[in-house]
Amino acid sequence: MHRLILIGIVLLTALAGTARPPVTRAAENAPSTARTPLAQGHPTCAGVNTAQPSTPECDALMLSRPYPNVSPLPVDFGVIAGTSFIRFNTTQVPLYDKPGGAQVDTLSAGYTYVAVRQVSGNWAEVRPGRWVDLSIARFAAPSAFTGVLINGLDMPFAWVLWRHCATNVPTGARNCEGAGQLNRYQLVNIYATVNVNGWNWHLIGPGLWTNQQNLSIVYPTAPAQFGGQWVAVNTYEQNLIAYNGSAPAMATLVSTGIENGEWDTDPGTYTVRLKLENGPMDGGAGGDDFYSLDQVPYHMYFHGLVALHGAYWHDSFGYTHSHGCVNMTISDSKWIYTNWVAEGSTVYVYDGE
Repeated sequence: MHRLILIGIVLLTALAGTARPPVTRAAENAPSTARTPLAQGHPTCAGVNTAQPSTPECDALMLSRPYPNVSPLPVDFGVIAGTSFIRFNTTQVPLYDKPGGAQVDTLSAGYTYVAVRQVSGNWAEVRPGRWVDLSIARFAAPSAFTGVLINGLDMPFAWVLWRHCATNVPTGARNCEGAGQLNRYQLVNIYATVNVNGWNWHLIGPGLWTNQQNLSIVYPTAPAQFGGQWVAVNTYEQNLIAYNGSAPAMATLVSTGIENGEWDTDPGTYTVRLKLENGPMDGGAGGDDFYSLDQVPYHMYFHGLVALHGAYWHDSFGYTHSHGCVNMTISDSKWIYTNWVAEGSTVYVYDGE
């Protein structure tokens, strides 16, 4: 998240003077080549077009390879496993000395999630000796979505972003029967692409087409070239891909900054400066956009106070949502934090439109 006020002397010291620095443009961090044109399908389906929306060769490929060559990551809540979080439906939260006891303080809550220390009946302890009435709160439900390990990639694949029906041909009749009913987070191959009136339509199965707006697409070709392990964040597709050199190893959906001129996630080439396994985030004190979040997991700071990190408070992955940070599910952020990103790793943020 963008413009964070982070609690903790270690974090503030490590990041002193780094809030919103210029984008790194050093030669060693710059992409080595211009972006390669993206593959729009599988070569076997090259004969597919608006006049001929299927070919025997492409039909055979779709039947033999109906699912992307990937393996889903396991759900793993890591450092916050077993912890519950609540948000309040009022901005002034009474704090009591015990369940049903005397009010001793008031919590000013904006977009606030607090960790629950223990529960007693309809009461929760949120700070030592400070209890809240759960009738004015609701529990967070961390997303169980996970990204995928990429076993091989010779054509694009995508996640379906929302439940909708495919069409039988580009711009054609809706097909809601059987495989034509597409569900959020469903994985599909992209066998071919045609452009109709400026919009890309993607062939995702036999007689199944969908518009580019309905998908978050992962392409076989890296958007830049860096050595070793690095990550690319595509703010158009709202996804992240972990690369080893030019080879994609893992991919997932993310939520970057809301594009309002203030909270955008800025494009550029960055270096991870600090990793922190768990800690609070807050910002916007005194404003309408005030937020305070307990125990945010797996911070990886790459642009001042902008970070890759886990988010337990929403399930909007594939859409912008944050104040500038790159939100991931807890499972995905743990995998990236543990297996891929080190201090000094490159984070490449770009608009893939």
